[in-house]
Amino acid sequence: MKLEVFNNKTFGAVRVLADEKGDVWFALVDVCNALGIKNPSDVKTRLKKDGVGITEGIDRLGRTQTITIINEANLYRLIFQSKKEEAIKFQDWIVEEVIPAIRKYGLYATDEVIEKTLNNPDFMIDLLQKYKKEKEEKAKLQEKITLLTHTKKTYTTTEIAKELGFRSARELNKKLEEMKIQYKVNDTWVLSAKYADKGYESIKQISLINGNVVYDRRWTQKGREFLLELFKNYTTSPA
Repeated sequence: MKLEVFNNKTFGAVRVLADEKGDVWFALVDVCNALGIKNPSDVKTRLKKDGVGITEGIDRLGRTQTITIINEANLYRLIFQSKKEEAIKFQDWIVEEVIPAIRKYGLYATDEVIEKTLNNPDFMIDLLQKYKKEKEEKAKLQEKITLLTHTKKTYTTTEIAKELGFRSARELNKKLEEMKIQYKVNDTWVLSAKYADKGYESIKQISLINGNVVYDRRWTQKGREFLLELFKNYTTSPA
């Protein structure tokens, strides 16, 4: 099994290989670097052991070294753990470009696989059935990881107003004020007591150069879902 290097302007170089079963493995240190995760050796202890392996590779200085590799399931676990905003984009790159390229037509055909197929056609049938089952299981895992990672995203009022069909964030804020869901304090919208502890918003304090302090409010995924449900009848024609 040979490591192949995939380069990305945003995430750098990631070394990848596919084994004789078609499973794709990733160099742990490269994934950690791409996701802004420190101490790969510590990270390894938090991953599933059956999804961690080692192989030999060449470092940037041309030296042969032992490289820790992880499977797809552990890759998705690291993506979920990452606090980097580009984590989803990294996942998209891996899923849409890297994995298809390393697998080639959905199956990494090594000389051993080709030889066994020629000698025993049933071998390929069995292999494809296993691959199909594995692919379905990985698709479910990826969908779950994508959903969980998406919950980290926050939204501006402008984004949600546009999604709901309001003309502007100001119009949506005014409607929420009329419904007594929020009120204004020193030019900052604040949720009323009934909704304040629901996890609907994320507020960050920002100190300006002139010494003034402003508050940046964004809606969480939970808050977005709350607003979508609240205004489901206003989607096309807000009142």
